[in-house]
Amino acid sequence: MTTSERGFTLLEMLAALAVLALCATVLLGAFGQSARALQQSARSDRLNQAGQSLMDELDSAPLAAGRSEGDWDGVRWTLDVAVEPSVAGAAQLLRVDLLLRADGREARLSTQRVQAGSTSP
Repeated sequence: MTTSERGFTLLEMLAALAVLALCATVLLGAFGQSARALQQSARSDRLNQAGQSLMDELDSAPLAAGRSEGDWDGVRWTLDVAVEPSVAGAAQLLRVDLLLRADGREARLSTQRVQAGSTSP
């Protein structure tokens, strides 16, 4: 009685390994791009968090026109406050511009604040 054993040839195994290697290469590339995108998003979130915290701190004291600079947890910031033209005796309108820099990235935040007790320019 003769039995015929059938298996994969060496050529078929090599072809399967080549397809597997190609799929693994594509997946590793996709994971690498995802990791880079996640790091970039984390850096942007860090700048936004620093900006939000600095803007929140502005409410703790009256603002004065001018420029100030500082460092917040490794994020360099520059704050410009300018008085907008308004009617004499009315509340003072201030334009607040915040520039943040860290890790070669930059973010700009701008807002306006109303402040009582005007000392018109």
